[in-house]
Amino acid sequence: MQVCESIGNTPAATNVADGWMMIFPGQGSPAIGMGSDVCDVSPGTKAVWDCASDVSGLDVRKLCQKGPMTRLTKTLYQQLAVTTVNAAMLTLLRERTPVLETGYAGHSAGEYSALYAAGVMDLETLFHAITLRATIMQNLAEQRKGAMYVVKPYSHDALREQIDNLGLGTVLNVCCDNGHQQQVVGGELTAVKTLVNHLARHGVNTIKLGVNGAWHTPLMQDGVAQMRQALADLPFSSPVCPLIMNSSGKAEYSVAQIKENLALHLIHTVRWRESMDRWAQMGHRRYLEISNKKILSHLLAEHYGADEDYHIQHYYHLVGSSVKHAG
Repeated sequence: MQVCESIGNTPAATNVADGWMMIFPGQGSPAIGMGSDVCDVSPGTKAVWDCASDVSGLDVRKLCQKGPMTRLTKTLYQQLAVTTVNAAMLTLLRERTPVLETGYAGHSAGEYSALYAAGVMDLETLFHAITLRATIMQNLAEQRKGAMYVVKPYSHDALREQIDNLGLGTVLNVCCDNGHQQQVVGGELTAVKTLVNHLARHGVNTIKLGVNGAWHTPLMQDGVAQMRQALADLPFSSPVCPLIMNSSGKAEYSVAQIKENLALHLIHTVRWRESMDRWAQMGHRRYLEISNKKILSHLLAEHYGADEDYHIQHYYHLVGSSVKHAG
């Protein structure tokens, strides 16, 4: 498959298999000191941290370096922190160890980092967008209390069937379809407990996630219109390389559709399993996770198994810095 003209310091490619699918995680990996090795280490990385602080009105450096964790784990702050670190890592990678970038995807909030990497938005727009998203989601989480649980081993269709059979479809959703046998479910507190207890009686393991809301569920419904309005006037461009989006599980090029997907993202399932299948269908065989910890790499390893055709790599392994942080 022929690919796009790439951005940054990478030359054009002739085939997607020659380059890297760049993937970015969202919430789930906050840590005191996150991003310290990519903070102000070059003019480019300094610009990222400056922009994040200027747009959000928060001292993002202090947030990431000193927390406290009770603040850093709140979605209002965590989305901003993760996005800043992702963008700073990408910037340093492009400055010091550029690779051939032939596709982009991000998991949940990480989709915004992927949009930035793909040239859909500039740095200022990125931080405007993620700050607006985090604020909307935090407000809704405080109005309607919810919870999220990892469910494994379990398939998406089987979990969806259990939710519907229990009559909980209006208050619960499969938030993330992370693989053939790993799901995340979330929604209204009482309903989630009903489902989790039902699964436990059938020997299914669940793990409660340390989040302060139920993302990608009906509890975020009021945020869809708010996100549409928030995104309407932000300047977007078409991606320079294929961008696989969570809501559709396919490559999107239309600015209008990208914005609509981001709005619906609050209530739609993260279709990560379908996205991984889509990448393979497109010819991608090399995947690079840009993050302060290995998260998505594990999901890809489980999905593709021991197939030697697939090469899964993490940022720290390429830049040769602080490999221990990659986990």
